[in-house]
Amino acid sequence: MKRFLLHILLWLAYVAVELIANLPHYRDKRELLRQTVFFLPVIAVPFYFVAYFLVPRLLWKGKKLLFWLSSIIVFLFVMIFRLQWESFYWSLQGEHVIRLPLSKISKNLFRDYAVIALGVCLKIIRDWDRKDRLATRLTEEKRDAELQFLRAQIHPHFLFNTLNNLYGLALKKSPHTPDSILKLSNLLDFILYECNAEKIPLRKEIELIRHYIELERLRFGERLDLRFEAKIPQDGLLIAPLLLLPFVENAFKHGAANTASDRVFVKIDLAVEGKTLFFQVENSKSNRHIKNPENGHKGIGLRNVEKHLALLYPGRYELEKVEGEEVFLITLNLSL
Repeated sequence: MKRFLLHILLWLAYVAVELIANLPHYRDKRELLRQTVFFLPVIAVPFYFVAYFLVPRLLWKGKKLLFWLSSIIVFLFVMIFRLQWESFYWSLQGEHVIRLPLSKISKNLFRDYAVIALGVCLKIIRDWDRKDRLATRLTEEKRDAELQFLRAQIHPHFLFNTLNNLYGLALKKSPHTPDSILKLSNLLDFILYECNAEKIPLRKEIELIRHYIELERLRFGERLDLRFEAKIPQDGLLIAPLLLLPFVENAFKHGAANTASDRVFVKIDLAVEGKTLFFQVENSKSNRHIKNPENGHKGIGLRNVEKHLALLYPGRYELEKVEGEEVFLITLNLSL
């Protein structure tokens, strides 16, 4: 109903424009109105045929050549239709010949073509806009679904790694086990209630990294040489939740935890300059690995966070990984 009323208003607007444009050339205003309304089908019928039949059935289905050929045929039809309609109109007025000169008929014919073409163009633009908005919505829904899937993987992955840490402490009957469980509870509280937002304050992500580091300190004890520096000159910076933590997890899981050396190190540097985040994680590694039950899931965290970056920050990040014989380094430059 709304669309029907809109079309009625558009044709009324066309009639009004025709009346205003031709009033100086007609003494009888009623005659002008009668002619304008009578010749409306010459424009309306071809317009609806092209816009609502040829466009969806030919143009949008990729049959462009057939569409243009059909449009040419329609325009020829308009010429014949205009001449026949002129003859019919004057016969209704009791005239046996067309009173308008050929130049006037030709002018009316080209005007008809222009109005039809304009109407069809507006319909094509409207359809294109609708398709574009639909494609955009589908792309956003697909991206959101992928993000939800990645987050659904990251959370259990994080929990699995942390429980392995607790398992290791429990096997050793470490006195730090109760404290580790408490820290894990705080981390889980953060994940459950903070990480559902699209973005969180950067300081909260840093706080989460600090909690995780403290958990790992309990696990490694004196073996661990750890440095974490964070330089944030301003508050109010936002970042996707759990975006940086997987890099830190990876440093412990596939670096320090797999190294048989008596001393292992993890160095984490985070700085913000303007709206650009610089994040670097460096960890020791060795060609001699110790048995680690987590190895069967190697790489899931980093792969997921790379996909996460590609979805949330397309074209706004640089990620570099450098693996040496004894050191693994990963660097992220991110435009917030």
